[in-house]
Amino acid sequence: MLTKRLRTIADLIDSCNVVADIGTDHAYLPITLVKEGKAKFAYAVDVNSEPLGWAKKNIKQHNCSEKMQTILSNGLDFVLKDDIKEIDVVTICGLGSTTILEIIKSDNEKIGKYIICSNTEVSNIRSWVANKKYSISFEDYIIDSQKGYWVIIIEKNDKNLVSEKDILFGNKNFFKNNNENIKYYENEIIKFKKILNKIDKTKHHKSYNDIENKITEIRGFLNEIDKIN
Repeated sequence: MLTKRLRTIADLIDSCNVVADIGTDHAYLPITLVKEGKAKFAYAVDVNSEPLGWAKKNIKQHNCSEKMQTILSNGLDFVLKDDIKEIDVVTICGLGSTTILEIIKSDNEKIGKYIICSNTEVSNIRSWVANKKYSISFEDYIIDSQKGYWVIIIEKNDKNLVSEKDILFGNKNFFKNNNENIKYYENEIIKFKKILNKIDKTKHHKSYNDIENKITEIRGFLNEIDKIN
């Protein structure tokens, strides 16, 4: 029932009381978490009523109605309601990092931690985590159906604070054996080099230098990974 990326998220969740899946679509992830005993209760949350209709049908079909609730909500707005108590884990999957960031900016003390799967790179999310003095306990980069996804666990403690150095690429130790991540950045270098070939350096000196600096930063990150492999 789960795609590779959703299975990855499910496997990262230990047994807990309450999970809320934001942008739940068909509710496949929270249904799986409930059926596998990883969550005693789950909220399937979406901003649109149509996917919530699909979610309700799937929840009923899988006999999970007593342990799940569908909620129509814009992101985390529903958490402000008095009847919503503590949520151990909030999952947000399949959205871009800009949209995900807007969602988690409504962070609430009722929420224990976030497990995120973004379809765009997550340096903006790392920056938010650093500013909040939260921690990143895990990161991964996976390929699912020929598309790249960034997986990140945000803990609301100070055990693994994000350094300025780690904001752009993440902590190198998370990616030391990740060939897909290495391949992604090698392709980024190729892409930036092609852009440089099309830029007139004399006319667009700043843009040229900015791209050169990006290439240098990526190479530096790849060299650091290579040293620990």
